[in-house]
Amino acid sequence: MGGNLQRFTQNTLKRNILATAIAGMTTLSGSWAATAAEVEFHGDMDNRFQAYTNQRDWFAGGNSGGGTLKDDEPTESFGEVKYRFWAKATSDDKKVTGVFATEIGGIRYGEGSGGDYSGDGVNIETRWAYVDFLVPNTLDQRVSLGLQPVSVNRHVWTETATAAVWKGSLGSGFDYQLLWGRGDSSNESGVDSEQDEGWDGADNFAINLNKRYSPNLSAGLFYLYQMNDQIAEGVGTVNSREYELKSIADNSKYSVSSFGVEMDYGQETSLGRMFVKGTVIGQSGTIEGVNFVPLNGATNPNTNYDLSTVLGRGELGLQFGPNQLTYTVLYASGDGNEQDGDFDAFIATDVDFSDSMIFQENMTSDDYFAETPYILDKGYFMNKLQLDHKVAANITVSGMIVYNRLAEDIALADGSSSKDLGLEFGSKVSYFPYPSLELSAEAAYLASGDAMDALEETALQDGKSDQDIVHVAGRVRYKF
Repeated sequence: MGGNLQRFTQNTLKRNILATAIAGMTTLSGSWAATAAEVEFHGDMDNRFQAYTNQRDWFAGGNSGGGTLKDDEPTESFGEVKYRFWAKATSDDKKVTGVFATEIGGIRYGEGSGGDYSGDGVNIETRWAYVDFLVPNTLDQRVSLGLQPVSVNRHVWTETATAAVWKGSLGSGFDYQLLWGRGDSSNESGVDSEQDEGWDGADNFAINLNKRYSPNLSAGLFYLYQMNDQIAEGVGTVNSREYELKSIADNSKYSVSSFGVEMDYGQETSLGRMFVKGTVIGQSGTIEGVNFVPLNGATNPNTNYDLSTVLGRGELGLQFGPNQLTYTVLYASGDGNEQDGDFDAFIATDVDFSDSMIFQENMTSDDYFAETPYILDKGYFMNKLQLDHKVAANITVSGMIVYNRLAEDIALADGSSSKDLGLEFGSKVSYFPYPSLELSAEAAYLASGDAMDALEETALQDGKSDQDIVHVAGRVRYKF
């Protein structure tokens, strides 16, 4: 009797569990049916190889300039992995999209971050996590919330950040974007003081307006206002090698405005398609609660600074047959007085620039001298001539000459000064054996100018450039 009762109880329990599971599955499937989503999976799998460089420590990564030239620097070659994967779930009615991305960044072949034997290592990070949806009762107004790619202007701020973005179209063909983004909102110690409530950190507000006036002409403008009102824990520091607004957040107050205009014009001519592109940006504001430490280590007595800067960029090009010839000039103002209370050097927030393979990011984009459109706090005056030639539909060869120059003089060890960074020669080749697979290589050589003396190790500093730079790299990249 007891055994039968036990078996009856067990069977009843199993049936109840099964019924509950079926009911739950039915409810779940019904819920999914009501909110079904189309899921896409994408990837960017980049294997990069530094084939050779004679100046390993030059490509050290330092925001606005991290490297140092050495007399007898060991040559270096390495391979590294940088993979990004993201899933995109879009509702059937296309009104809501969710995106989540992870990144495996900078794993070098043979190194302990995950590239050595067994491949063990903690190296996966969250890259994006945001939701994008259509504003109810509108046709083309959308809102994005979360950790997402942010783009106000590529010279000022274009990177991943936590933000709320509202974008869409207005009448008369104008496209717009409204943005509120959050930057560094913690103090230098990494722990907020008791007065910090989490809403007194780095706030960024931006508006972008763009319009295509004709098939040949488009133009736009933007305004970016950035403020930081953290509770100070002493005085923070700003130095030449980390001259970006994201590095000034700790222990500071600032109020910075950036206003810019852009245009893009193209026209068919008897020689081919001619194009002209231009950007002009002005900055103003104040930065308080920090002390500036220049490259030479001289003492600046100020803790409050007035900001007044300008950046201009122009591109003039011609597409003819399988060729494109482009002349680019870039000027970013620099600071000529390291002792006063003015910041006259253009300052970016968070960007990734690659005009020069020697001075900015290149194929091995985790290993670079600077990520900014300027060098240190001395600005930049770049002149670049580039020719791109399509050998075949899937093969492009490029060659370039870049004259790199500071906007302001930098002091040298012999008491002289110079702006000349040097003449750079570069080349690239890109081959797509399949539409989604890129095999490419690049090489660059810098005949250093005398201003490079300030960036050499102390033993070499004599007022003259002593070391040229060679860079050779390649990549195998699969994107889907």
